[in-house]
Amino acid sequence: MSHRIVAVSGEASLRIDHQNLVIKKDGMEVGRVPMTDLAMLILEEKTTVITQAVLAGCADCGATVVVCDDRHMPNGVLLSLEGHSLHSKTLRAQIDGSKPAQKRAWQTIVKAKVLAQADVLNRTEQPGGTKLNRLAGLVRSGDPDNVEGRAAAFYFGALFGPDFCRLRSIPDADAIADSTNNLELTNSMLNYGYAIIRACVARAIVAAGLHPTLGIHHHNQYNAFCLVDDAMEPLRPLVDLRVFRLMKDGEVDAGTERLTPAIKRQLIALTTVDLRFGERTYPLLTALERYSTSLRLAICENEPLAIPTLAN
Repeated sequence: MSHRIVAVSGEASLRIDHQNLVIKKDGMEVGRVPMTDLAMLILEEKTTVITQAVLAGCADCGATVVVCDDRHMPNGVLLSLEGHSLHSKTLRAQIDGSKPAQKRAWQTIVKAKVLAQADVLNRTEQPGGTKLNRLAGLVRSGDPDNVEGRAAAFYFGALFGPDFCRLRSIPDADAIADSTNNLELTNSMLNYGYAIIRACVARAIVAAGLHPTLGIHHHNQYNAFCLVDDAMEPLRPLVDLRVFRLMKDGEVDAGTERLTPAIKRQLIALTTVDLRFGERTYPLLTALERYSTSLRLAICENEPLAIPTLAN
């Protein structure tokens, strides 16, 4: 699959020319990308003009289109319906998948997430990695003891400070009211990064022939991406680590009160990090393809689930 990520901000027009995505601003061409190289197209502005041919071309080549709301936060994803040659067969197997297999897969996902959180604390020299490693060993099939929630409650305070709390909805991501502790900015960065990773996982899930709505743990009737939200849990710490480093290593200037284009570029760059999968290291998008294939085998054929981890 292709691996180019294109983010379009400001007023622009997009069209297809000889199987190339052409981006123009003020009537001048500012970018040209072969459609066969495109993995994801991120549209940040409502003023962007896009043709139906571009949307159809993205679907044809398996590229994901991400659209943003008035706060420039991702709020919609367009995925190809032709992601896998055996989609209908896989869908039937996914629907018929056994509950024990789903619970075992969720156990593996939660354990991997908690271990990844421990790894982030160790990499950032924050205390608590040992505690999280111990919690990971307590995860049972289906996680009936909610180790995931207990680990998260401890982890975010250990990483971002005892006063930190997760805000999944920010009133205005580009107009931060509290610049004294950067609470809203940190949460906005987390939410933006999670949304990018979520779109990447959705793309891989569909390409593997799985239906993104049929989750193994998440079952919200109003959520069209339950399986995506299941699968991305072990990948959230990748975003946490990037946000921590942006906040602590001086890459976010003091006094910054909103998600600047530079910050967004740093978060979108998460799509290029290397992940360890099995005995080999792959770029994130390639690792997600293999992860989604393993997830399909775990759900449909009761195979053990393999999950990528951050490379050293």
